[in-house]
Amino acid sequence: MRLRWYIPVIEDFEWRDLPDTDEEALALLEPAPGSRPCVEVYRDWRKLGATVSASLIRAGEAARYRDTESDSGEENSGQ
Repeated sequence: MRLRWYIPVIEDFEWRDLPDTDEEALALLEPAPGSRPCVEVYRDWRKLGATVSASLIRAGEAARYRDTESDSGEENSGQ
């Protein structure tokens, strides 16, 4: 199965094969700069019973929100 989600490491959306295990999923998240919140979101969703794919999507959303907030903060800092 393939999944399109926001990947924090590349800071963009991409189609990827769905990891089979939590370890494989976390390996996709952990190399990202500032990945700790994304990893925590992933783990929180898994504890709630969400699937690996749903948890990765939520972690990607958290990373994208963080990246978007960082970008808008940079734009406003010069004004």
